[in-house]
Parts: sequence; structure tokens; C-alpha cells
Amino acid sequence: MRYKVVGPPGTGKTRKLLNQVEKYLKKGVPLNRIGYFAFTRRAAEEARNRFLKQKPNLEKKDIEYFRTLHSLAFNNLGLKEENVMNELNYKAIGETCGIQINYASYETNTFNGIFSSDSEYLNLINLARVKRISSLEQLDLNEHLSKVERNKLEAIDIEIKNYKKTYGLIDFTDMLDKFLEKGSISNKLDVVFVDEAQDLSIIQWDVLNKIEKENSADIWVAGDDDQAIFGWAGADVDSFIDWEANEIPLQQSERVPSQIQEIALSIINRVQDNRLEKTYKPKKEKGEIFEVINLCDIDMIKGTWLILARTNPLLKPISSILKNKGLFFKTVDGNSIAKNLYEDKLNWDKMRKGETIPEIQEQRLLEKIKGKPNLDLEWYDAFTNVASAKIDYLRVMLSNGEKINKDPRITVSTIHSAKGGEATNVVLFLNQTTNTMKASKKSVYKQDEEYRVWYVGVTRTIQNLYLVKCSNKRKEFII
Repeated sequence: MRYKVVGPPGTGKTRKLLNQVEKYLKKGVPLNRIGYFAFTRRAAEEARNRFLKQKPNLEKKDIEYFRTLHSLAFNNLGLKEENVMNELNYKAIGETCGIQINYASYETNTFNGIFSSDSEYLNLINLARVKRISSLEQLDLNEHLSKVERNKLEAIDIEIKNYKKTYGLIDFTDMLDKFLEKGSISNKLDVVFVDEAQDLSIIQWDVLNKIEKENSADIWVAGDDDQAIFGWAGADVDSFIDWEANEIPLQQSERVPSQIQEIALSIINRVQDNRLEKTYKPKKEKGEIFEVINLCDIDMIKGTWLILARTNPLLKPISSILKNKGLFFKTVDGNSIAKNLYEDKLNWDKMRKGETIPEIQEQRLLEKIKGKPNLDLEWYDAFTNVASAKIDYLRVMLSNGEKINKDPRITVSTIHSAKGGEATNVVLFLNQTTNTMKASKKSVYKQDEEYRVWYVGVTRTIQNLYLVKCSNKRKEFII
């Protein structure tokens, strides 16, 4: 049997799937015959951790099939990291073909198979492959901003294939191709769950169809076409919309307040192309919306926060502002200050009180001090081998009452990276880059995806939404 769980933001799609996992277990289905797959590693890990929390007698090794489809193929085929194309490989290809490549890699930290490069040629070739079309066919779709030469595109495509063959390498799409060709799951699966199904590419749907055919399994997919924001990476939302199954709608959001929902609906109702009809109820709470000109005007001393921008370049000034305010936060690169600096400060305080600390911690602590330790000094005067800017930043954070030994309550992210997340307070920068604006004008499909991106951004909000206005009105997304 096929089941399709359709749920707007905050309606509990993952919880619904995990509840079904529990029901199949109670029916006697062994855990090693249940597959649970998600688009991103983060989503797969979150589902796995939530499941393990319910089953304290189980360990990670006991649930083999909570993973991404790429991870399934990677492990099934017995691959190692050295078998996978990396940035150096792509740069070598660029030198051979006479194109400069500054970066080119798969997002291995998320294991979602999304390829990113500053070369339009490489992006186009990889996008075509996940869509199961040729690179020239993808070029003819006229979705790209840069001028791409057809002959050079063909030459680079051929060079990539030859390079991989010569050095015995594969990329993430090859993983799925090889799994489709010769892969199989050793334990037949009785039921398969797929979360974030709206983000699957055509080739990932092919993998799912193979699993369904070879295992005669019940298939549960969950998703929301209104949150399909990875079309630029090959995601095929139409496959999710058109997938025939017993539909199970989720209609009560436990996240989105009513006033926030009104804004969200005003955005998503602009979508012109294929879309599933759905209704859902917001929380009883109204929520609050604020329009601001400057991030500095927002008091973020308490509560959880998501600070979102449309693209990575727009995030750069935000970190400086937060540091000047003495706020502890995290980005895709990690926490704003190392945890060990805070721990060293605590250990210094212990030493001043005559307390004993572990030798390894003492050695690390003394590396921050020139000469013999003077226990008469406060930590900020004693740590002479630490940049003064870091010391000043930590002092202000401590005076603000920030808990540096815990996970930061403030996250700075693109809207895409924040998908699946939520916070009591969301700060949404309305700036758009020129390239983003140009891309959205290429087609109805691109414009619809842009609406979906902003819809996702708005619906991360649990209580308060702060809309940061753009100084250049021509580049501001109109809510």
C-alpha cells in the first residue's frame, strides 16, 4: 500500500511517520525490515534520535536504515570516501578544460547530494544528471544566468566522465545510478518511510521505486509541496504532487501563529503552477509582526532566534552586528566563539580559588598565558596569548548572561539551511540579490520556487516575526 502524508509547516509530519514506525513494530515487523529515509542527513539523524529517545534500550547500530538515500547507496555498494569526487578532482578537470574553478563539492556534511560550484558548467552538468537529461537539454531550458558555450559544455562533460573512469572515482549521482543498476537491500523491507519527499530528485524517486518493487513494501511518504525549495538542485516537486497514494492530510499547525499564517498564505497563494490543495489551522496564539530597519534595533537578549537571509553573501554583516551586541550564536561554520575558551576561563577561576583541575585542561589553560601564571589576575588580564577582540567579546557575552557552555540560542542561516527548523523569534531579511531576482524571472517555475522559499522563511516562526526592510526597495521581497 502507498500512503502520502501532506502537512503544512508545524503539523507534525515526522511525528506522524515515527508513530507509524511504532505501529508496525507492534504488529511484529522487525526493526531491520523498516526503512526510514530523509532528504538530508540532519533530518535523518533527527528522526533517528527522536526514535531512540522513545526506545532507550536501542542504540544507533540497531537501526541501520534510518539514513539518506545517498547514504544507503554509499554503504550498500561498499564505497569509501576516497572513492568519491572531491574539490581537488574538479579543479584538476577545470585546469584541463581551461576553466577556473575556485570551489566545487558536494555537501558531504549533509549527505544530501547537493552539488555546488562557482562554475556554471559544473552546476549545469550535475543538475542535468539528477534530472535524467543531457547537459545540452538542461542548457536549452534557459534557466541559467551565465553565458555557457555549447561546445565547451560538451567537452567538460566528456572530460568529467573520462576523469572518473581513469581514476576509479564516482560522484553522488553515480552512487544512485550504480545502486539502481546492481544494488539491493540484504534485508527485505516490509515498510519504507520517506520524509521531506517533496525534495527528492527524479533519480531519487527512481531509487524509491526500485526499493518498492524489490521489497513489496508499504510505502509512506511525507512532505509539503509548498516547502519545495530545492528545485535549483534538481528536486522534482511534481513527482511528489503526482505520486498516487492514499492521502493523509495534517491540518493543525503546532508552530505557526494566526497572524504569521496570514502573511505566509499571502505569499504561497501566489504560486501559479501545479500545487496540492490544502487547508490547515494555525495555533490559537496570534503572534506578533514587527517591521524594522536595522538588526541593531532588535533586543535579542532572551529567547531562541533564527536570523535568516536569502543567500549566504547577505549573512556576512550579521555576524559582526551580533558580536558587537555581545550575543552568542552559531552559523554553518560553527559557534561564534570556541567553547574551550569559556572552559579555560572557568578553570582559571578554579585555580585562583585553589581548586585542582585535570592536567590536560591545565596545560591547555597555560598556553593562553605568557610566563608564570599570576593568580592575582582576572582571566581577561591573564590570557595574554588570546586575541583581545575574543576576550572583549567573551566578557560582553558573560555580562549579558549568555550560556556559552550550551548550544547557542541564536542561529544565523540562509532560509534553505533553516528548513525544518523553528524558533520563538524569527528575523527575516527581505533583501534579494540581483542574481536571485534575475533567476526568478526566467520562468513561472522559478518564480513559484521563490515564493516557496519566502514561505518557508516566514513559517519558521513560533511567536514573533521581525521583517528587516531593505534600503534598496527594488531589491526587497514584497511580503
